[in-house]
Amino acid sequence: MSRSFLLIVPPSLLMASLLSLPAMASPMKSDWGRVSMEGSISDTACAINPGSLEQTIDMAILPISQLVQNGVGKEHPFEIHLLDCTIAHADSSKSNLQHFTVSFDGAADGNNYAVFGEAEGIAMQIIDDKGNASSPGVPSPEINIIPVDMKLNYALRLVGNGKMLRAGTYHSSVRFTLDYY
Repeated sequence: MSRSFLLIVPPSLLMASLLSLPAMASPMKSDWGRVSMEGSISDTACAINPGSLEQTIDMAILPISQLVQNGVGKEHPFEIHLLDCTIAHADSSKSNLQHFTVSFDGAADGNNYAVFGEAEGIAMQIIDDKGNASSPGVPSPEINIIPVDMKLNYALRLVGNGKMLRAGTYHSSVRFTLDYY
């Protein structure tokens, strides 16, 4: 003889027991998150303003006739803004930092910077506010540190590289380095 029985459970108790199953499987519910950070501590005389770290300069449209006539294109200014400059060295056993040089690095085209793309017969030149042209990888003349904030003013311009000129789009990338001493 077989016996069967029917257990009647109120719906609220059934829902409560079903909802508690995940809690029983995991003794403690926890949320988690992640914090990412990066930075650096450096022993330099100045900090570089974040707006100066990566800049995009629109060189606009340059008619070939202007480059042929003038030998150079229009100057497009940019600046490197230095913050919190100090000449006192953090380590008192070392001499104070009073000078620095700026080097621009990029693909070279003679003494100028190479451009890539459809345009041909041109290179990019970087000049300082005194008109001195920089060469790839060559440090600038010595610059004195001015305490607090400094702005280093430069300009980009196109120059002919001696090859046949051809119209088209172009691009280039240059990195700068400050060396203190």
